[in-house]
Formats: sequence, C-alpha cells, structure tokens
Amino acid sequence: MTYNTTIDLDEVRTPRTSGLLSGRDNGEAARNRFGVSKMDSGQDEITVVIPDEVFSMNTSIFLGLFGPSVRALGEEGFRKKFKFRCDEQVHRPTIERGIENALKHATIFPEKKTAA
Repeated sequence: MTYNTTIDLDEVRTPRTSGLLSGRDNGEAARNRFGVSKMDSGQDEITVVIPDEVFSMNTSIFLGLFGPSVRALGEEGFRKKFKFRCDEQVHRPTIERGIENALKHATIFPEKKTAA
C-alpha cells in the first residue's frame, strides 16, 4: 500500500518567522529530520510544501536536502516521487537549478572530513 507523505518546510524555518531557507547544513539537517533517505527507497509519492511566507529558498539548501535523492533516483525518478507545492513563480527556478546542479555536479560539495 502506498500513501502520500508530506515534507513541510515550515517545520525547519529558523527562526520560525524567517522568509528565507538557506544553507547546505540546514538542508542536510532537514534531510535527516524528515528521513528523506528512507523516503527515496519507498514507493510513496512525497509532497514538499514550501510555505507562502518563504520568499526565497536558495540552491544550497535544496542540494543539502534533495541532492542525494536527485542523484539516487535520477531526474525522472525524482520528479515522479517529489511533488512541490509552492509558489511556482518564486520557487520553481530554484528547484530546477537544484536538480540540474545535483546531476551536473555530483560532487558540487565535497564530503565533510571528520576528525579521527
């Protein structure tokens, strides 16, 4: 059985009144919070809600949150699985740039090195 799952980016706005979503680290934290890696392997369609109060989302947060999904699923698979509910004029260009960058530059952000 499949069911719709929702990622509501209102939950990760910092501060809660912010109209800007940005930062690779914030995207990675949101990816972990929502369990996006597990969603990638499931059959469910995912609805991503970008609240009307968000006037800007930059490519870095998109890549932190969805870059691994785009690379794992491919462009077509990503578009079938993740449906964005947002102001299309405001956010669609960033979504498209994010998909393009994730595919074009698979290593756009080098892996973080951790101390041994």
